Amino acid sequence: MKRKAIERTLYRISGHPTLTGYRRLAAAVRCCLEAGCFPEHHLMTWLYPRIGAVFQRTPESVARSISRAVEDCWLYGDRRLLEQIAGRRLAEKPLPGEMIYLLYRYFSR
Repeated sequence: MKRKAIERTLYRISGHPTLTGYRRLAAAVRCCLEAGCFPEHHLMTWLYPRIGAVFQRTPESVARSISRAVEDCWLYGDRRLLEQIAGRRLAEKPLPGEMIYLLYRYFSR
């Protein structure tokens, strides 16, 4: 159930939903939800390696693709919906880890 909700939400906030980074971003949010926590200081050592194993990519590749998806959301996506998810006005583009956290918190409710 959460998987489809995450994918629907990402589709709604995305600019170009076919970018591979959106699949990796969705996987990051699902991984955090399954773990029951956001790995605040362990993105490169815990979260991205787990996602990389699923997609057969390096943690660095996962980080880059998620970063591109966040950039795409910011430049071309639905900023109003993104701000609803964040629960506040966003003055600047969220960092990739912040985006994962915002989505994790939103789906944890």
